Amino acid sequence: MAEWFETFEKCCWLLNDASGEVDAPFILNALELNPGDRVLDAPCGAGRISAPLARAGCRVTCMDLKPEHIERAKKRFAGEKLDGEFTVCDLRRLDYNGIFDAAINWGGSFGYFSDAENAEVLVRLARALKPGGLLLIDQPNRECVLRNFLSWTAGDTLTLRSSWDAKAQRMETTWIIHDPDGDRKSFSSMRLYTPAQFCQAFERAGLTWETAYGGLDGSPLRRGSRRIYVVTRKQ
Repeated sequence: MAEWFETFEKCCWLLNDASGEVDAPFILNALELNPGDRVLDAPCGAGRISAPLARAGCRVTCMDLKPEHIERAKKRFAGEKLDGEFTVCDLRRLDYNGIFDAAINWGGSFGYFSDAENAEVLVRLARALKPGGLLLIDQPNRECVLRNFLSWTAGDTLTLRSSWDAKAQRMETTWIIHDPDGDRKSFSSMRLYTPAQFCQAFERAGLTWETAYGGLDGSPLRRGSRRIYVVTRKQ
């Protein structure tokens, strides 16, 4: 049986490229990045974050499960005359050893798999880092999610309806895409972690919790923060 992210509607995957320009300054600061630093963007989508980081002088490796995303990232880099490395890969098969100064798992891309597989993803991301290297993970803030389960509509094109599976600790979402030919449905499932659960998972992967932010302005994590941006360091 196919996993949900293998059949997920293509139109729901990617944010617009311009939004990366908003995220990138925070990422550069949170990861203490300098020109010449080697950075893994996994998964990278179509290079929304990778391109601004490369423009800032980072040496970026772009990794994504979707070949079409990698092709779009390559074209963007070529169009902007940016250098980068590109690879199609499942996060669970990531195979680098101690070569990156930092790694990014951005855009709510952590928690797609089983608990054991999510733990393996952390191990592989940690292994990819140099000693002392930083990893940044972005997820919906679980506490805020559980307090605010609502349907969400994006204009006339998209409606999201979410529920909480308390046993699996997963947010299950139905995406309803509205178009002239009729509605289509797609589904996503994400394991959401509390800060304490993140700490435990990091420790098992050889990572140490550094800090957590609640906003791209660098504000601290609070109950009402919509996102959790976690920075952890390889021991």
